[in-house]
Amino acid sequence: MRGISATDVRSVRDTYQLNRADVGWYQIRHALKARNQSGDKIPVDFKAFESAYAALSEKLRPQVFALGFLR
Repeated sequence: MRGISATDVRSVRDTYQLNRADVGWYQIRHALKARNQSGDKIPVDFKAFESAYAALSEKLRPQVFALGFLR
């Protein structure tokens, strides 16, 4: 059984549509950031994800045109 501490407030769930089956990383990430701002739960650290995402972006950026994703 999931406790109340694992549930976000209703306004956050509605804003980011967390009750949908097709919820994505965008919604989850922004809901967790909203949870961090509330200060009533243990904050989630995004530094490792953001640095890995930046490194991947730098690696893939030159290949976008070369592989034909954008022309």
